[in-house]
Amino acid sequence: MPKLPATDQIEAIIHDKIHTLLRERSDELRTLHGSDNLNSALGLSSLDLATLVAQLEAELGFDPFTKSVAITSIRTVDDLVRAYRSAVAPPTVPNAADQLRAAALQRANARRARRN
Repeated sequence: MPKLPATDQIEAIIHDKIHTLLRERSDELRTLHGSDNLNSALGLSSLDLATLVAQLEAELGFDPFTKSVAITSIRTVDDLVRAYRSAVAPPTVPNAADQLRAAALQRANARRARRN
């Protein structure tokens, strides 16, 4: 079994993979922010996200979406980082997956509020 990366390395690896995907589309280099929406801000499609997850699984040796995190809860760069960190976080870190679900619930409630 491959050694899991430290939680502080995960963000850099994810940012690098996103930058690689973005460079394939454009020569423009942009700074990523945790709050960047993968779809609307970065222009990643669902196919791009699937490709990204496959590349991350190949590099990191695991896929957090096979256990407790729903891929549909991933909207931002930070959501993606939290999903991967929650998969390698020691058991002493409580409710990392619950934080993702709470963030998804907050977004859903905000959408509902905008509709009303």
